[in-house]
Amino acid sequence: MRKRKDRRRRSNPTLFIALMGAVTYLALLAMLLAVFAPEQYDLRAGQVSPITITASKDVEDTVATQALIDEAVAAVPVSYTLDEGVQPAVMASFSDVFDAMEEVRAGVQGGDDPTALIEAQALLPDLELAEEDVGLLLSLDEETFAALRSSVMGIADELLASRVAEGGENEARVKLERELDNSGLFSDAAVDLAGRAAAACLRPNMLIDQETTDLNRQKAADSVEPVVYLKGRNIVRSGEIITRAQIAMLESLGMLKGNRSIDVLMYVGVALLAFLVLLMLAIYMITYEQEILRDARRTGLLCVILIVTCGICMVSQSLNQFLVPVALGVMLTTLLLKSRLALIVNLALGALSGLMNSGVSGSFATSLIIVMMTSIVSGPLCIALIRNKTQRVVVLLAGLMVCLSNMLTTLAVGLITETNTANVLSWALWSGGSGLLSGVLCMGLQPLLEWVFNLVTPAKLMELSNPNHPLIRRMILEASGTYHHSIIVANLAEAAADAIGANGLLARVGAYYHDVGKLKRPMYFKENQIGDNPHDRTDPMVSAAILTAYPSDGVALAEKFRMPQPILDIIQQHHGDTPVIYFYDRCLKQNGAENVNIDDFRYPGPRPQTREAAVVMLADTIEAAARTAPDRSSEALETLIRKLIRDKIDDGQLNESPMTMVDIEKATKAFVMVLSGVFHQRVEYPDMKIPPKKERGSGAARAAEEKNA
Repeated sequence: MRKRKDRRRRSNPTLFIALMGAVTYLALLAMLLAVFAPEQYDLRAGQVSPITITASKDVEDTVATQALIDEAVAAVPVSYTLDEGVQPAVMASFSDVFDAMEEVRAGVQGGDDPTALIEAQALLPDLELAEEDVGLLLSLDEETFAALRSSVMGIADELLASRVAEGGENEARVKLERELDNSGLFSDAAVDLAGRAAAACLRPNMLIDQETTDLNRQKAADSVEPVVYLKGRNIVRSGEIITRAQIAMLESLGMLKGNRSIDVLMYVGVALLAFLVLLMLAIYMITYEQEILRDARRTGLLCVILIVTCGICMVSQSLNQFLVPVALGVMLTTLLLKSRLALIVNLALGALSGLMNSGVSGSFATSLIIVMMTSIVSGPLCIALIRNKTQRVVVLLAGLMVCLSNMLTTLAVGLITETNTANVLSWALWSGGSGLLSGVLCMGLQPLLEWVFNLVTPAKLMELSNPNHPLIRRMILEASGTYHHSIIVANLAEAAADAIGANGLLARVGAYYHDVGKLKRPMYFKENQIGDNPHDRTDPMVSAAILTAYPSDGVALAEKFRMPQPILDIIQQHHGDTPVIYFYDRCLKQNGAENVNIDDFRYPGPRPQTREAAVVMLADTIEAAARTAPDRSSEALETLIRKLIRDKIDDGQLNESPMTMVDIEKATKAFVMVLSGVFHQRVEYPDMKIPPKKERGSGAARAAEEKNA
């Protein structure tokens, strides 16, 4: 029951996986932001810079750009529209003014009226007439006044015909006064009076078209190319005086201490890219790797691999931007999880490490391309070399191959993007070093992660299969019969598992430990007994309880040695819930059928859930039966094996395992082949006395004997 509850817990770890995903995203985002966050300086305009500062990204020189915009806008001419109704109205105004002057002249000439000035000011309020102006009007004879009127209106008409622009009224008045003065016909006082009349009457007939003018100015401003400092260009050089424009650029990049300005867009871009990379990985796992997603332990391991690999990449890039051990994550994923998953992890780590690299190097495109290309090329090569390999030394070989692959890839990309061959060779060497670093780190981290997450890997299984393991040593010394039985079961299980495409190594190691629970009471099991059988003096129900308890005893013992879960499952499931028929039969004979329940004689189960557990169950049953079979010919063994397997099928013991009838047929043939080798016929040696070995003489004597012969 305890194991079933544990299985349910592991099969629905939604909350834990969501939490791990969030933690992984935040951890990766923190690393990326730490790389992209610019260094801050305490500088101000007018200060001599103590350091050379380069742009961490493309930045606009807003001061220089604004100066160019102002210059372009100032060069745009004002647009005008012609008002055709202004000229007639202005000429009518001039006519009214001179008519009013005629009235002033007529009224004063009609009598010496002291109120003449007041009346004149009332008639011509816009001219602000004084006494001398009235006197001037009175002093002009009819011919001169008529000439003044004609000249003023003629000049005004010409000015309007040639267009008077808005804001150019004063200039038009000056022109009118100048032409009157140049004519020589009028006194300065008359010209001044005419100028005041023009100021009162003249209006522009060319009005400013503000909308068109603003549109033209905007076009001119938009046509100005901004002054941009590309990423990697020096904004400030050591020893030069810092300008206001440079301070503005440093502020926009968030590179000044005490500056509250944050490059929000950059941070948003980094966060979005990191999210998209993890989203790609999540979509792949939901589509193709749901088995791993349902296992909280393996999902947590994947998150740890991503975080650890990116963390090591961030640290190693402080030495050189191309020392990026992306292959470390690929190796760990292949060895500890799944080779197919490692392909997509390779892409994700390549993208994340490329982002980190671009933040360090100052050249986004080149660094990103090199890191991603090296991971794309070397990742599949690394996976092909180490998948299904059990020797740890293969990891070092894979590191060497990744080293060579990275060097060639970096060299190829560098020759395309860089003209300095020396730089390219340096990049290639550092990139190759990342492959060696990946292999060395993997050698150290793999056993640690195996132990922390209690994983079943080929290397771990090889370690568990070592005869010097404490549990195996105990079986050899305390339950030798069980040990030898387990060895044959292991051979049978491995052959059957390989035949059906299951994990043969897991089946073999699981078979080594499947009966480890017998160490608690080894003498209660037939293979360990020498003469005395304690069951002969034990109640059959007690005997059955002892036998059916040993799988749980084995799990408890194996857990103390941190056995991986698949091994524990094989120990727990290799009997399923089959009954102990021998003691059930004895109990029936002693107590009668009405007093015996067969469920009391069944193993606690569960039934085998995997193909490996199923083949261990069958191998265990077949080995025990074949050991006591009177006829061990191949034909008899095959008949026996098929009968035993049919009994398990009829009892429903294989119903919960993914084994098919095709798998069962293949496993049957494998069992027959192995057992035929175990119980092969031997040559009967003759019973005779072997004569003693003759001692040969000295070298000369032997030579003589050989010559005579």
